[in-house]
Amino acid sequence: MPRIHSVSRRLAIPDPPRQETFDSEFLSELEGLVTGSGIKVSEVAQAGEAARDYRETLAAFLAPLRAGGPALNEAGFLDLPAGSLGERCDGLIEYCRRSPRRDAAQAAESFVVFFQALVPTLGPEPAREVKATFFRLVPTLVQMAWEEAAEGSEPRGESREALALLETILLEVSSVRLAPVESGQLFKALDQLATLIAAGEWTLARDVVAAPLLQILRKNRVARSLFRLMEVEMALQAYLRERLGHATPQIRIPEDLAGLSDFGPLRVFEEDTPEGARQVFLQVQLPDIPILSDIVVHLSGEGPNDFRLRLDGLGSVPLELPAGLYQIGLLYEPEASRA
Repeated sequence: MPRIHSVSRRLAIPDPPRQETFDSEFLSELEGLVTGSGIKVSEVAQAGEAARDYRETLAAFLAPLRAGGPALNEAGFLDLPAGSLGERCDGLIEYCRRSPRRDAAQAAESFVVFFQALVPTLGPEPAREVKATFFRLVPTLVQMAWEEAAEGSEPRGESREALALLETILLEVSSVRLAPVESGQLFKALDQLATLIAAGEWTLARDVVAAPLLQILRKNRVARSLFRLMEVEMALQAYLRERLGHATPQIRIPEDLAGLSDFGPLRVFEEDTPEGARQVFLQVQLPDIPILSDIVVHLSGEGPNDFRLRLDGLGSVPLELPAGLYQIGLLYEPEASRA
């Protein structure tokens, strides 16, 4: 029988203490990556400044906040309000688009767009660290856009792979809530990655830091998600017992659907389809699960009535099942592209 996992606003599960380290193994692996790579930020030279086209782009991005003031530094960049941050990034994209090296410029532009979309989804501390990583990469992005294919050389696939891995890592970071000590180790690794990329050490960045860090994060994501699901199992069972009177987690279709119409861990509601028909949906409330489509609702009835329904991004799924009594459970099954 599948395990049952969900949460209710009525039956809230308290958040873990803010200073808690979720997983000692996770922290140990992060520390090992930071120290085991043998890389120190101060020991890697920054990317060399080119003497040609990209100077104008970089100067525009680092333009003083006020006339006669100093050039924008990292501290100033971190404190930019959302509107000013957007203007700087939009200007960076516009300058990159002027580059005749379209393939390289598009790779740099895509990363800037990704950064703009990611930052508003983060909490204050992760957002600050991600912005710091981005600021340190800006000279390299500009250099890529203007000079990567200079002197007849082919664009370097390693640079794109390293940036793609960095994007994936930042998405993984955005999907979990880390304890402060975990965040500290994680962003030390990101700082090493940014420094290697800035120095043009694309292969080292990819193989020594990015790939191992991504593997650590993905493994820990699964552990965290399973932990959160187990954490709310008893709450869901209590809610179904309270609402429906069932001793075990189950629903009877269609008799129990009206009893689940209120907002709660499990909610049944109707909406009009584009064709004007009424469609019944089942919605599950699951906090701290970043990608709700990774959750599959398992409804096990008698005989052949066994259904696995994958939630959409809003935690909902059409409910079109034959009448009967169903044991209900939730499974964590990431889609193949993210597993």
